[in-house]
Amino acid sequence: MSLETRDVDVQGTVAPGYEGVREAFKDNLASGRDVGAGFAVYRNGAAVVDLWGGTHFDDRSVRITDRTLFGVNSTTKGVAAICIAMLVDRGRLDYETPVCAYWPEFAANGKAAITVGEMMSHQAGLVGAREPVTLEDFIAHDRVAAMLAAQEPFFGPGLWGYHALTIGTLADELVRRIDGQTIARFYVEEIASKIDVDIFLGLPIEEDDRYAAMFGPDEAAGGELEAPNPQAMAAALANPMIAWDFPNQRYWRAAGHSAAAGTASASALAKLYANLVSDGGQDEPRLLGRTVLDQAIRERVAGIDQAMGVPGRYAAGFRLNDGGIGPNPASFGHPGFGGSVAFADPARRIGVAYVTNTMRNPDERWIDPRVAALLDALYAAEAAC
Repeated sequence: MSLETRDVDVQGTVAPGYEGVREAFKDNLASGRDVGAGFAVYRNGAAVVDLWGGTHFDDRSVRITDRTLFGVNSTTKGVAAICIAMLVDRGRLDYETPVCAYWPEFAANGKAAITVGEMMSHQAGLVGAREPVTLEDFIAHDRVAAMLAAQEPFFGPGLWGYHALTIGTLADELVRRIDGQTIARFYVEEIASKIDVDIFLGLPIEEDDRYAAMFGPDEAAGGELEAPNPQAMAAALANPMIAWDFPNQRYWRAAGHSAAAGTASASALAKLYANLVSDGGQDEPRLLGRTVLDQAIRERVAGIDQAMGVPGRYAAGFRLNDGGIGPNPASFGHPGFGGSVAFADPARRIGVAYVTNTMRNPDERWIDPRVAALLDALYAAEAAC
């Protein structure tokens, strides 16, 4: 995908001192690295930065607005992690309790000791199904959940491997077992009904005209993956084959699978993460108590991904900073394939999010040059404040 310099119209606001973030955002669009995007930073419920600009890919005459929604792929996983943490906060789940205490069938094939925290940190060894499955199976849920419960893991706790789609099924089944409803319904009732965020785990048809279609990644930007466990890699990424255009499929957006089918704006994601680390100076209720947040974001595993061969650090559903999301190693959140990312920096009490319709492959540590430029400008402004 060649880059081209072009005139762009950047909309939104930045607080005094954050003008450099607007310039970095504008440069991403003017250079052609982005066609349409959003970037936001929230602190205590208020926007420090809220920017959007560019156009839709399929029709360049249609501009990105403050109402535009983007497919965010695995950035969705952070929303699922928050739902699980809320059940822990309410005493209905415990990270250190075996999963089979809530889901008895999960104990099969040597998994009886795997805890909720280990499962959420991609240590359960259930990176994919051992039998052929389809994307429709993942949407339908029950067959894949039963397979995973009965299945022998590809590896055990102490190692981790990216559960690209299966972590959504596992988290969803856990919520169903405890709360009697899907994780998507839990999200609506316990998050979306309490704080005003434009995030969907299942995009309604009446909102679908707000969606900005994705354009495929520059495949030359990424190299071939070499995983320590090739069988795990095949299960995670090729059963079914992970494709860049999942968000462009209406049935996938409608399903809202909690591993990768979320639809959102940057403003909403930033506001959601800021809520977790606020100091109380906001109108809306805080979703998690500090004690449980500390449990949710503590490092549970680090090392080489058995399914993808890349380094990483994980907490209970959140990816921990290993160089891609600013200078604070305690920052936590989740990236999505192609460039989107959302995270919180607890030291600065900010939530940060970037969304795009222009998918590009980051390097092995999820460092996207567009995001790096935005974060360099953001943290320069933070340091000067």
